[in-house]
Amino acid sequence: MKEKVPLMKSRLGSKHHYPFNMIKRNDKAKYLYIYRHPEDTFVSFYHFLQSIREEKFDFDQMFEEFVSNDIEYGRYFEHVLSFATHKNDDNLLLISYEQLFNNRKEGYLRIAKFLGEDYYQSLVNDEALLNRVLENTSFDYMKKNLQFVHPNPKEPSKDTVKTVNFFRKGGVGDGKNKLSPDQIKRIRELANEIMKGTEVLKQWYGE
Repeated sequence: MKEKVPLMKSRLGSKHHYPFNMIKRNDKAKYLYIYRHPEDTFVSFYHFLQSIREEKFDFDQMFEEFVSNDIEYGRYFEHVLSFATHKNDDNLLLISYEQLFNNRKEGYLRIAKFLGEDYYQSLVNDEALLNRVLENTSFDYMKKNLQFVHPNPKEPSKDTVKTVNFFRKGGVGDGKNKLSPDQIKRIRELANEIMKGTEVLKQWYGE
């Protein structure tokens, strides 16, 4: 892999789940951070783990882990806050899943503008290209064509993988249907405690 890196083109992209303080910053790079309402985030995360793990998780037990501060990549609220604190950085764009869900065209043009004027102008001046981007990033298209390859937990020592459908519902508001009133209350209280005064909190709860 190392010997191939110098041969790659200069414009590269990578995806990760690290909080802001764990990434090696580069002023020449651009960072796109997409966040989601915590209620929906938890429900989506629960179903995702159910699909890739052989052992089944208890919904309520996993909720306790989600709201605790002892979880991989750190608790969700602090994770979002770590990027929201840097919202004015020139090379960082924060955009919510809900914004993209409600108006993908507007969201993609905003992302293109952030990545570079050439990207933006390409989409603005070529309606066919923009429509192709919208089509190839639609939920139905991605659910059909994109799959997640994960090591097979039944045979971890072998070179076998388990193919998982990365996409489930692709909606907004599922958390309210799955979480108990007490769980919803606890998530809101944590969000208010940790993210008080942020624009993200206002988007989530109008506060």
